[in-house]
Amino acid sequence: MPPRDSSRAPNPRATPWPSPERLRYAELIERCDAILFDAYGVLVNASGVLPGAAQAVARLIARQQTFLVVTNDASRSPERAAARFASLGIPVRPEHVLSSGMLIAPALREHGMQGKRVVVLGTGDSANYARQIGAEVVAPSVAHPADAVVIADEGGFDTLDAMDDTLSMIVAAHAQGRSTTLLLANPDLVYPSGEGTFGFTAGSLAGMLERALQLLIGDDAPRFEVLGKPARRHFETALEVVGTRNAVMLGDTLHTDVAGAAAVGIASAIVLTGVTTEAQALQAGAHGPTYILNDLC
Repeated sequence: MPPRDSSRAPNPRATPWPSPERLRYAELIERCDAILFDAYGVLVNASGVLPGAAQAVARLIARQQTFLVVTNDASRSPERAAARFASLGIPVRPEHVLSSGMLIAPALREHGMQGKRVVVLGTGDSANYARQIGAEVVAPSVAHPADAVVIADEGGFDTLDAMDDTLSMIVAAHAQGRSTTLLLANPDLVYPSGEGTFGFTAGSLAGMLERALQLLIGDDAPRFEVLGKPARRHFETALEVVGTRNAVMLGDTLHTDVAGAAAVGIASAIVLTGVTTEAQALQAGAHGPTYILNDLC
């Protein structure tokens, strides 16, 4: 029997994944009934409005095409978020906003936190989401541990002191035989603060806290339940709002925007105005986007 020619043997790893299709925004919106926008890195960054954003949203309004801003920014109420977009010339109304902060109240309700003590690390708007269900928003305290901790944003509090106090409080609660519910509204690790500049965000704080709890408590350490993208809850809520699954998620991040869209079976597009480069999008393989857009122009 002649020796097997190994060069002809099937190699499952050699099967190429289809490359993302390069499109212009005008072409993309013809293919879907609803458009889901990420905010930071797609519509805006910390420096202001991104190229084509205002015109892109105005075009959807003129076409009477459904859209929603699906953002992990849990620092603003829908009204404040819409007001900021409007101030930048982007015609977004409160009903066009679905932030991860808006998922805090239902998640706390599911955990039975009505009337319970909750630490919210974030802004005043972030804390108000917890107050919507009648939770008592408190500062972290070793003497009186809270029942839940929500990390909503990286701003609005003295970061190091609050993180130190929160870590100590959760360890103290564990020593008393009490579990602490941990919720993470914004799992983003970084955000684009300007052209070529970036900042840490709430997901990085949660990762730091989880790692410290594992070191101090071990396998019994509590872990965060993620509310914002890529969590299925955020995407399914968005699809419920727009009323169709023929939707595309326009984002700048592979592990939140693209991964979350894939998990619920909808298309995604990486917009190259945020944290993900074209090379990274192309190298993502099976975990890459459906489309690549240079911008929203």
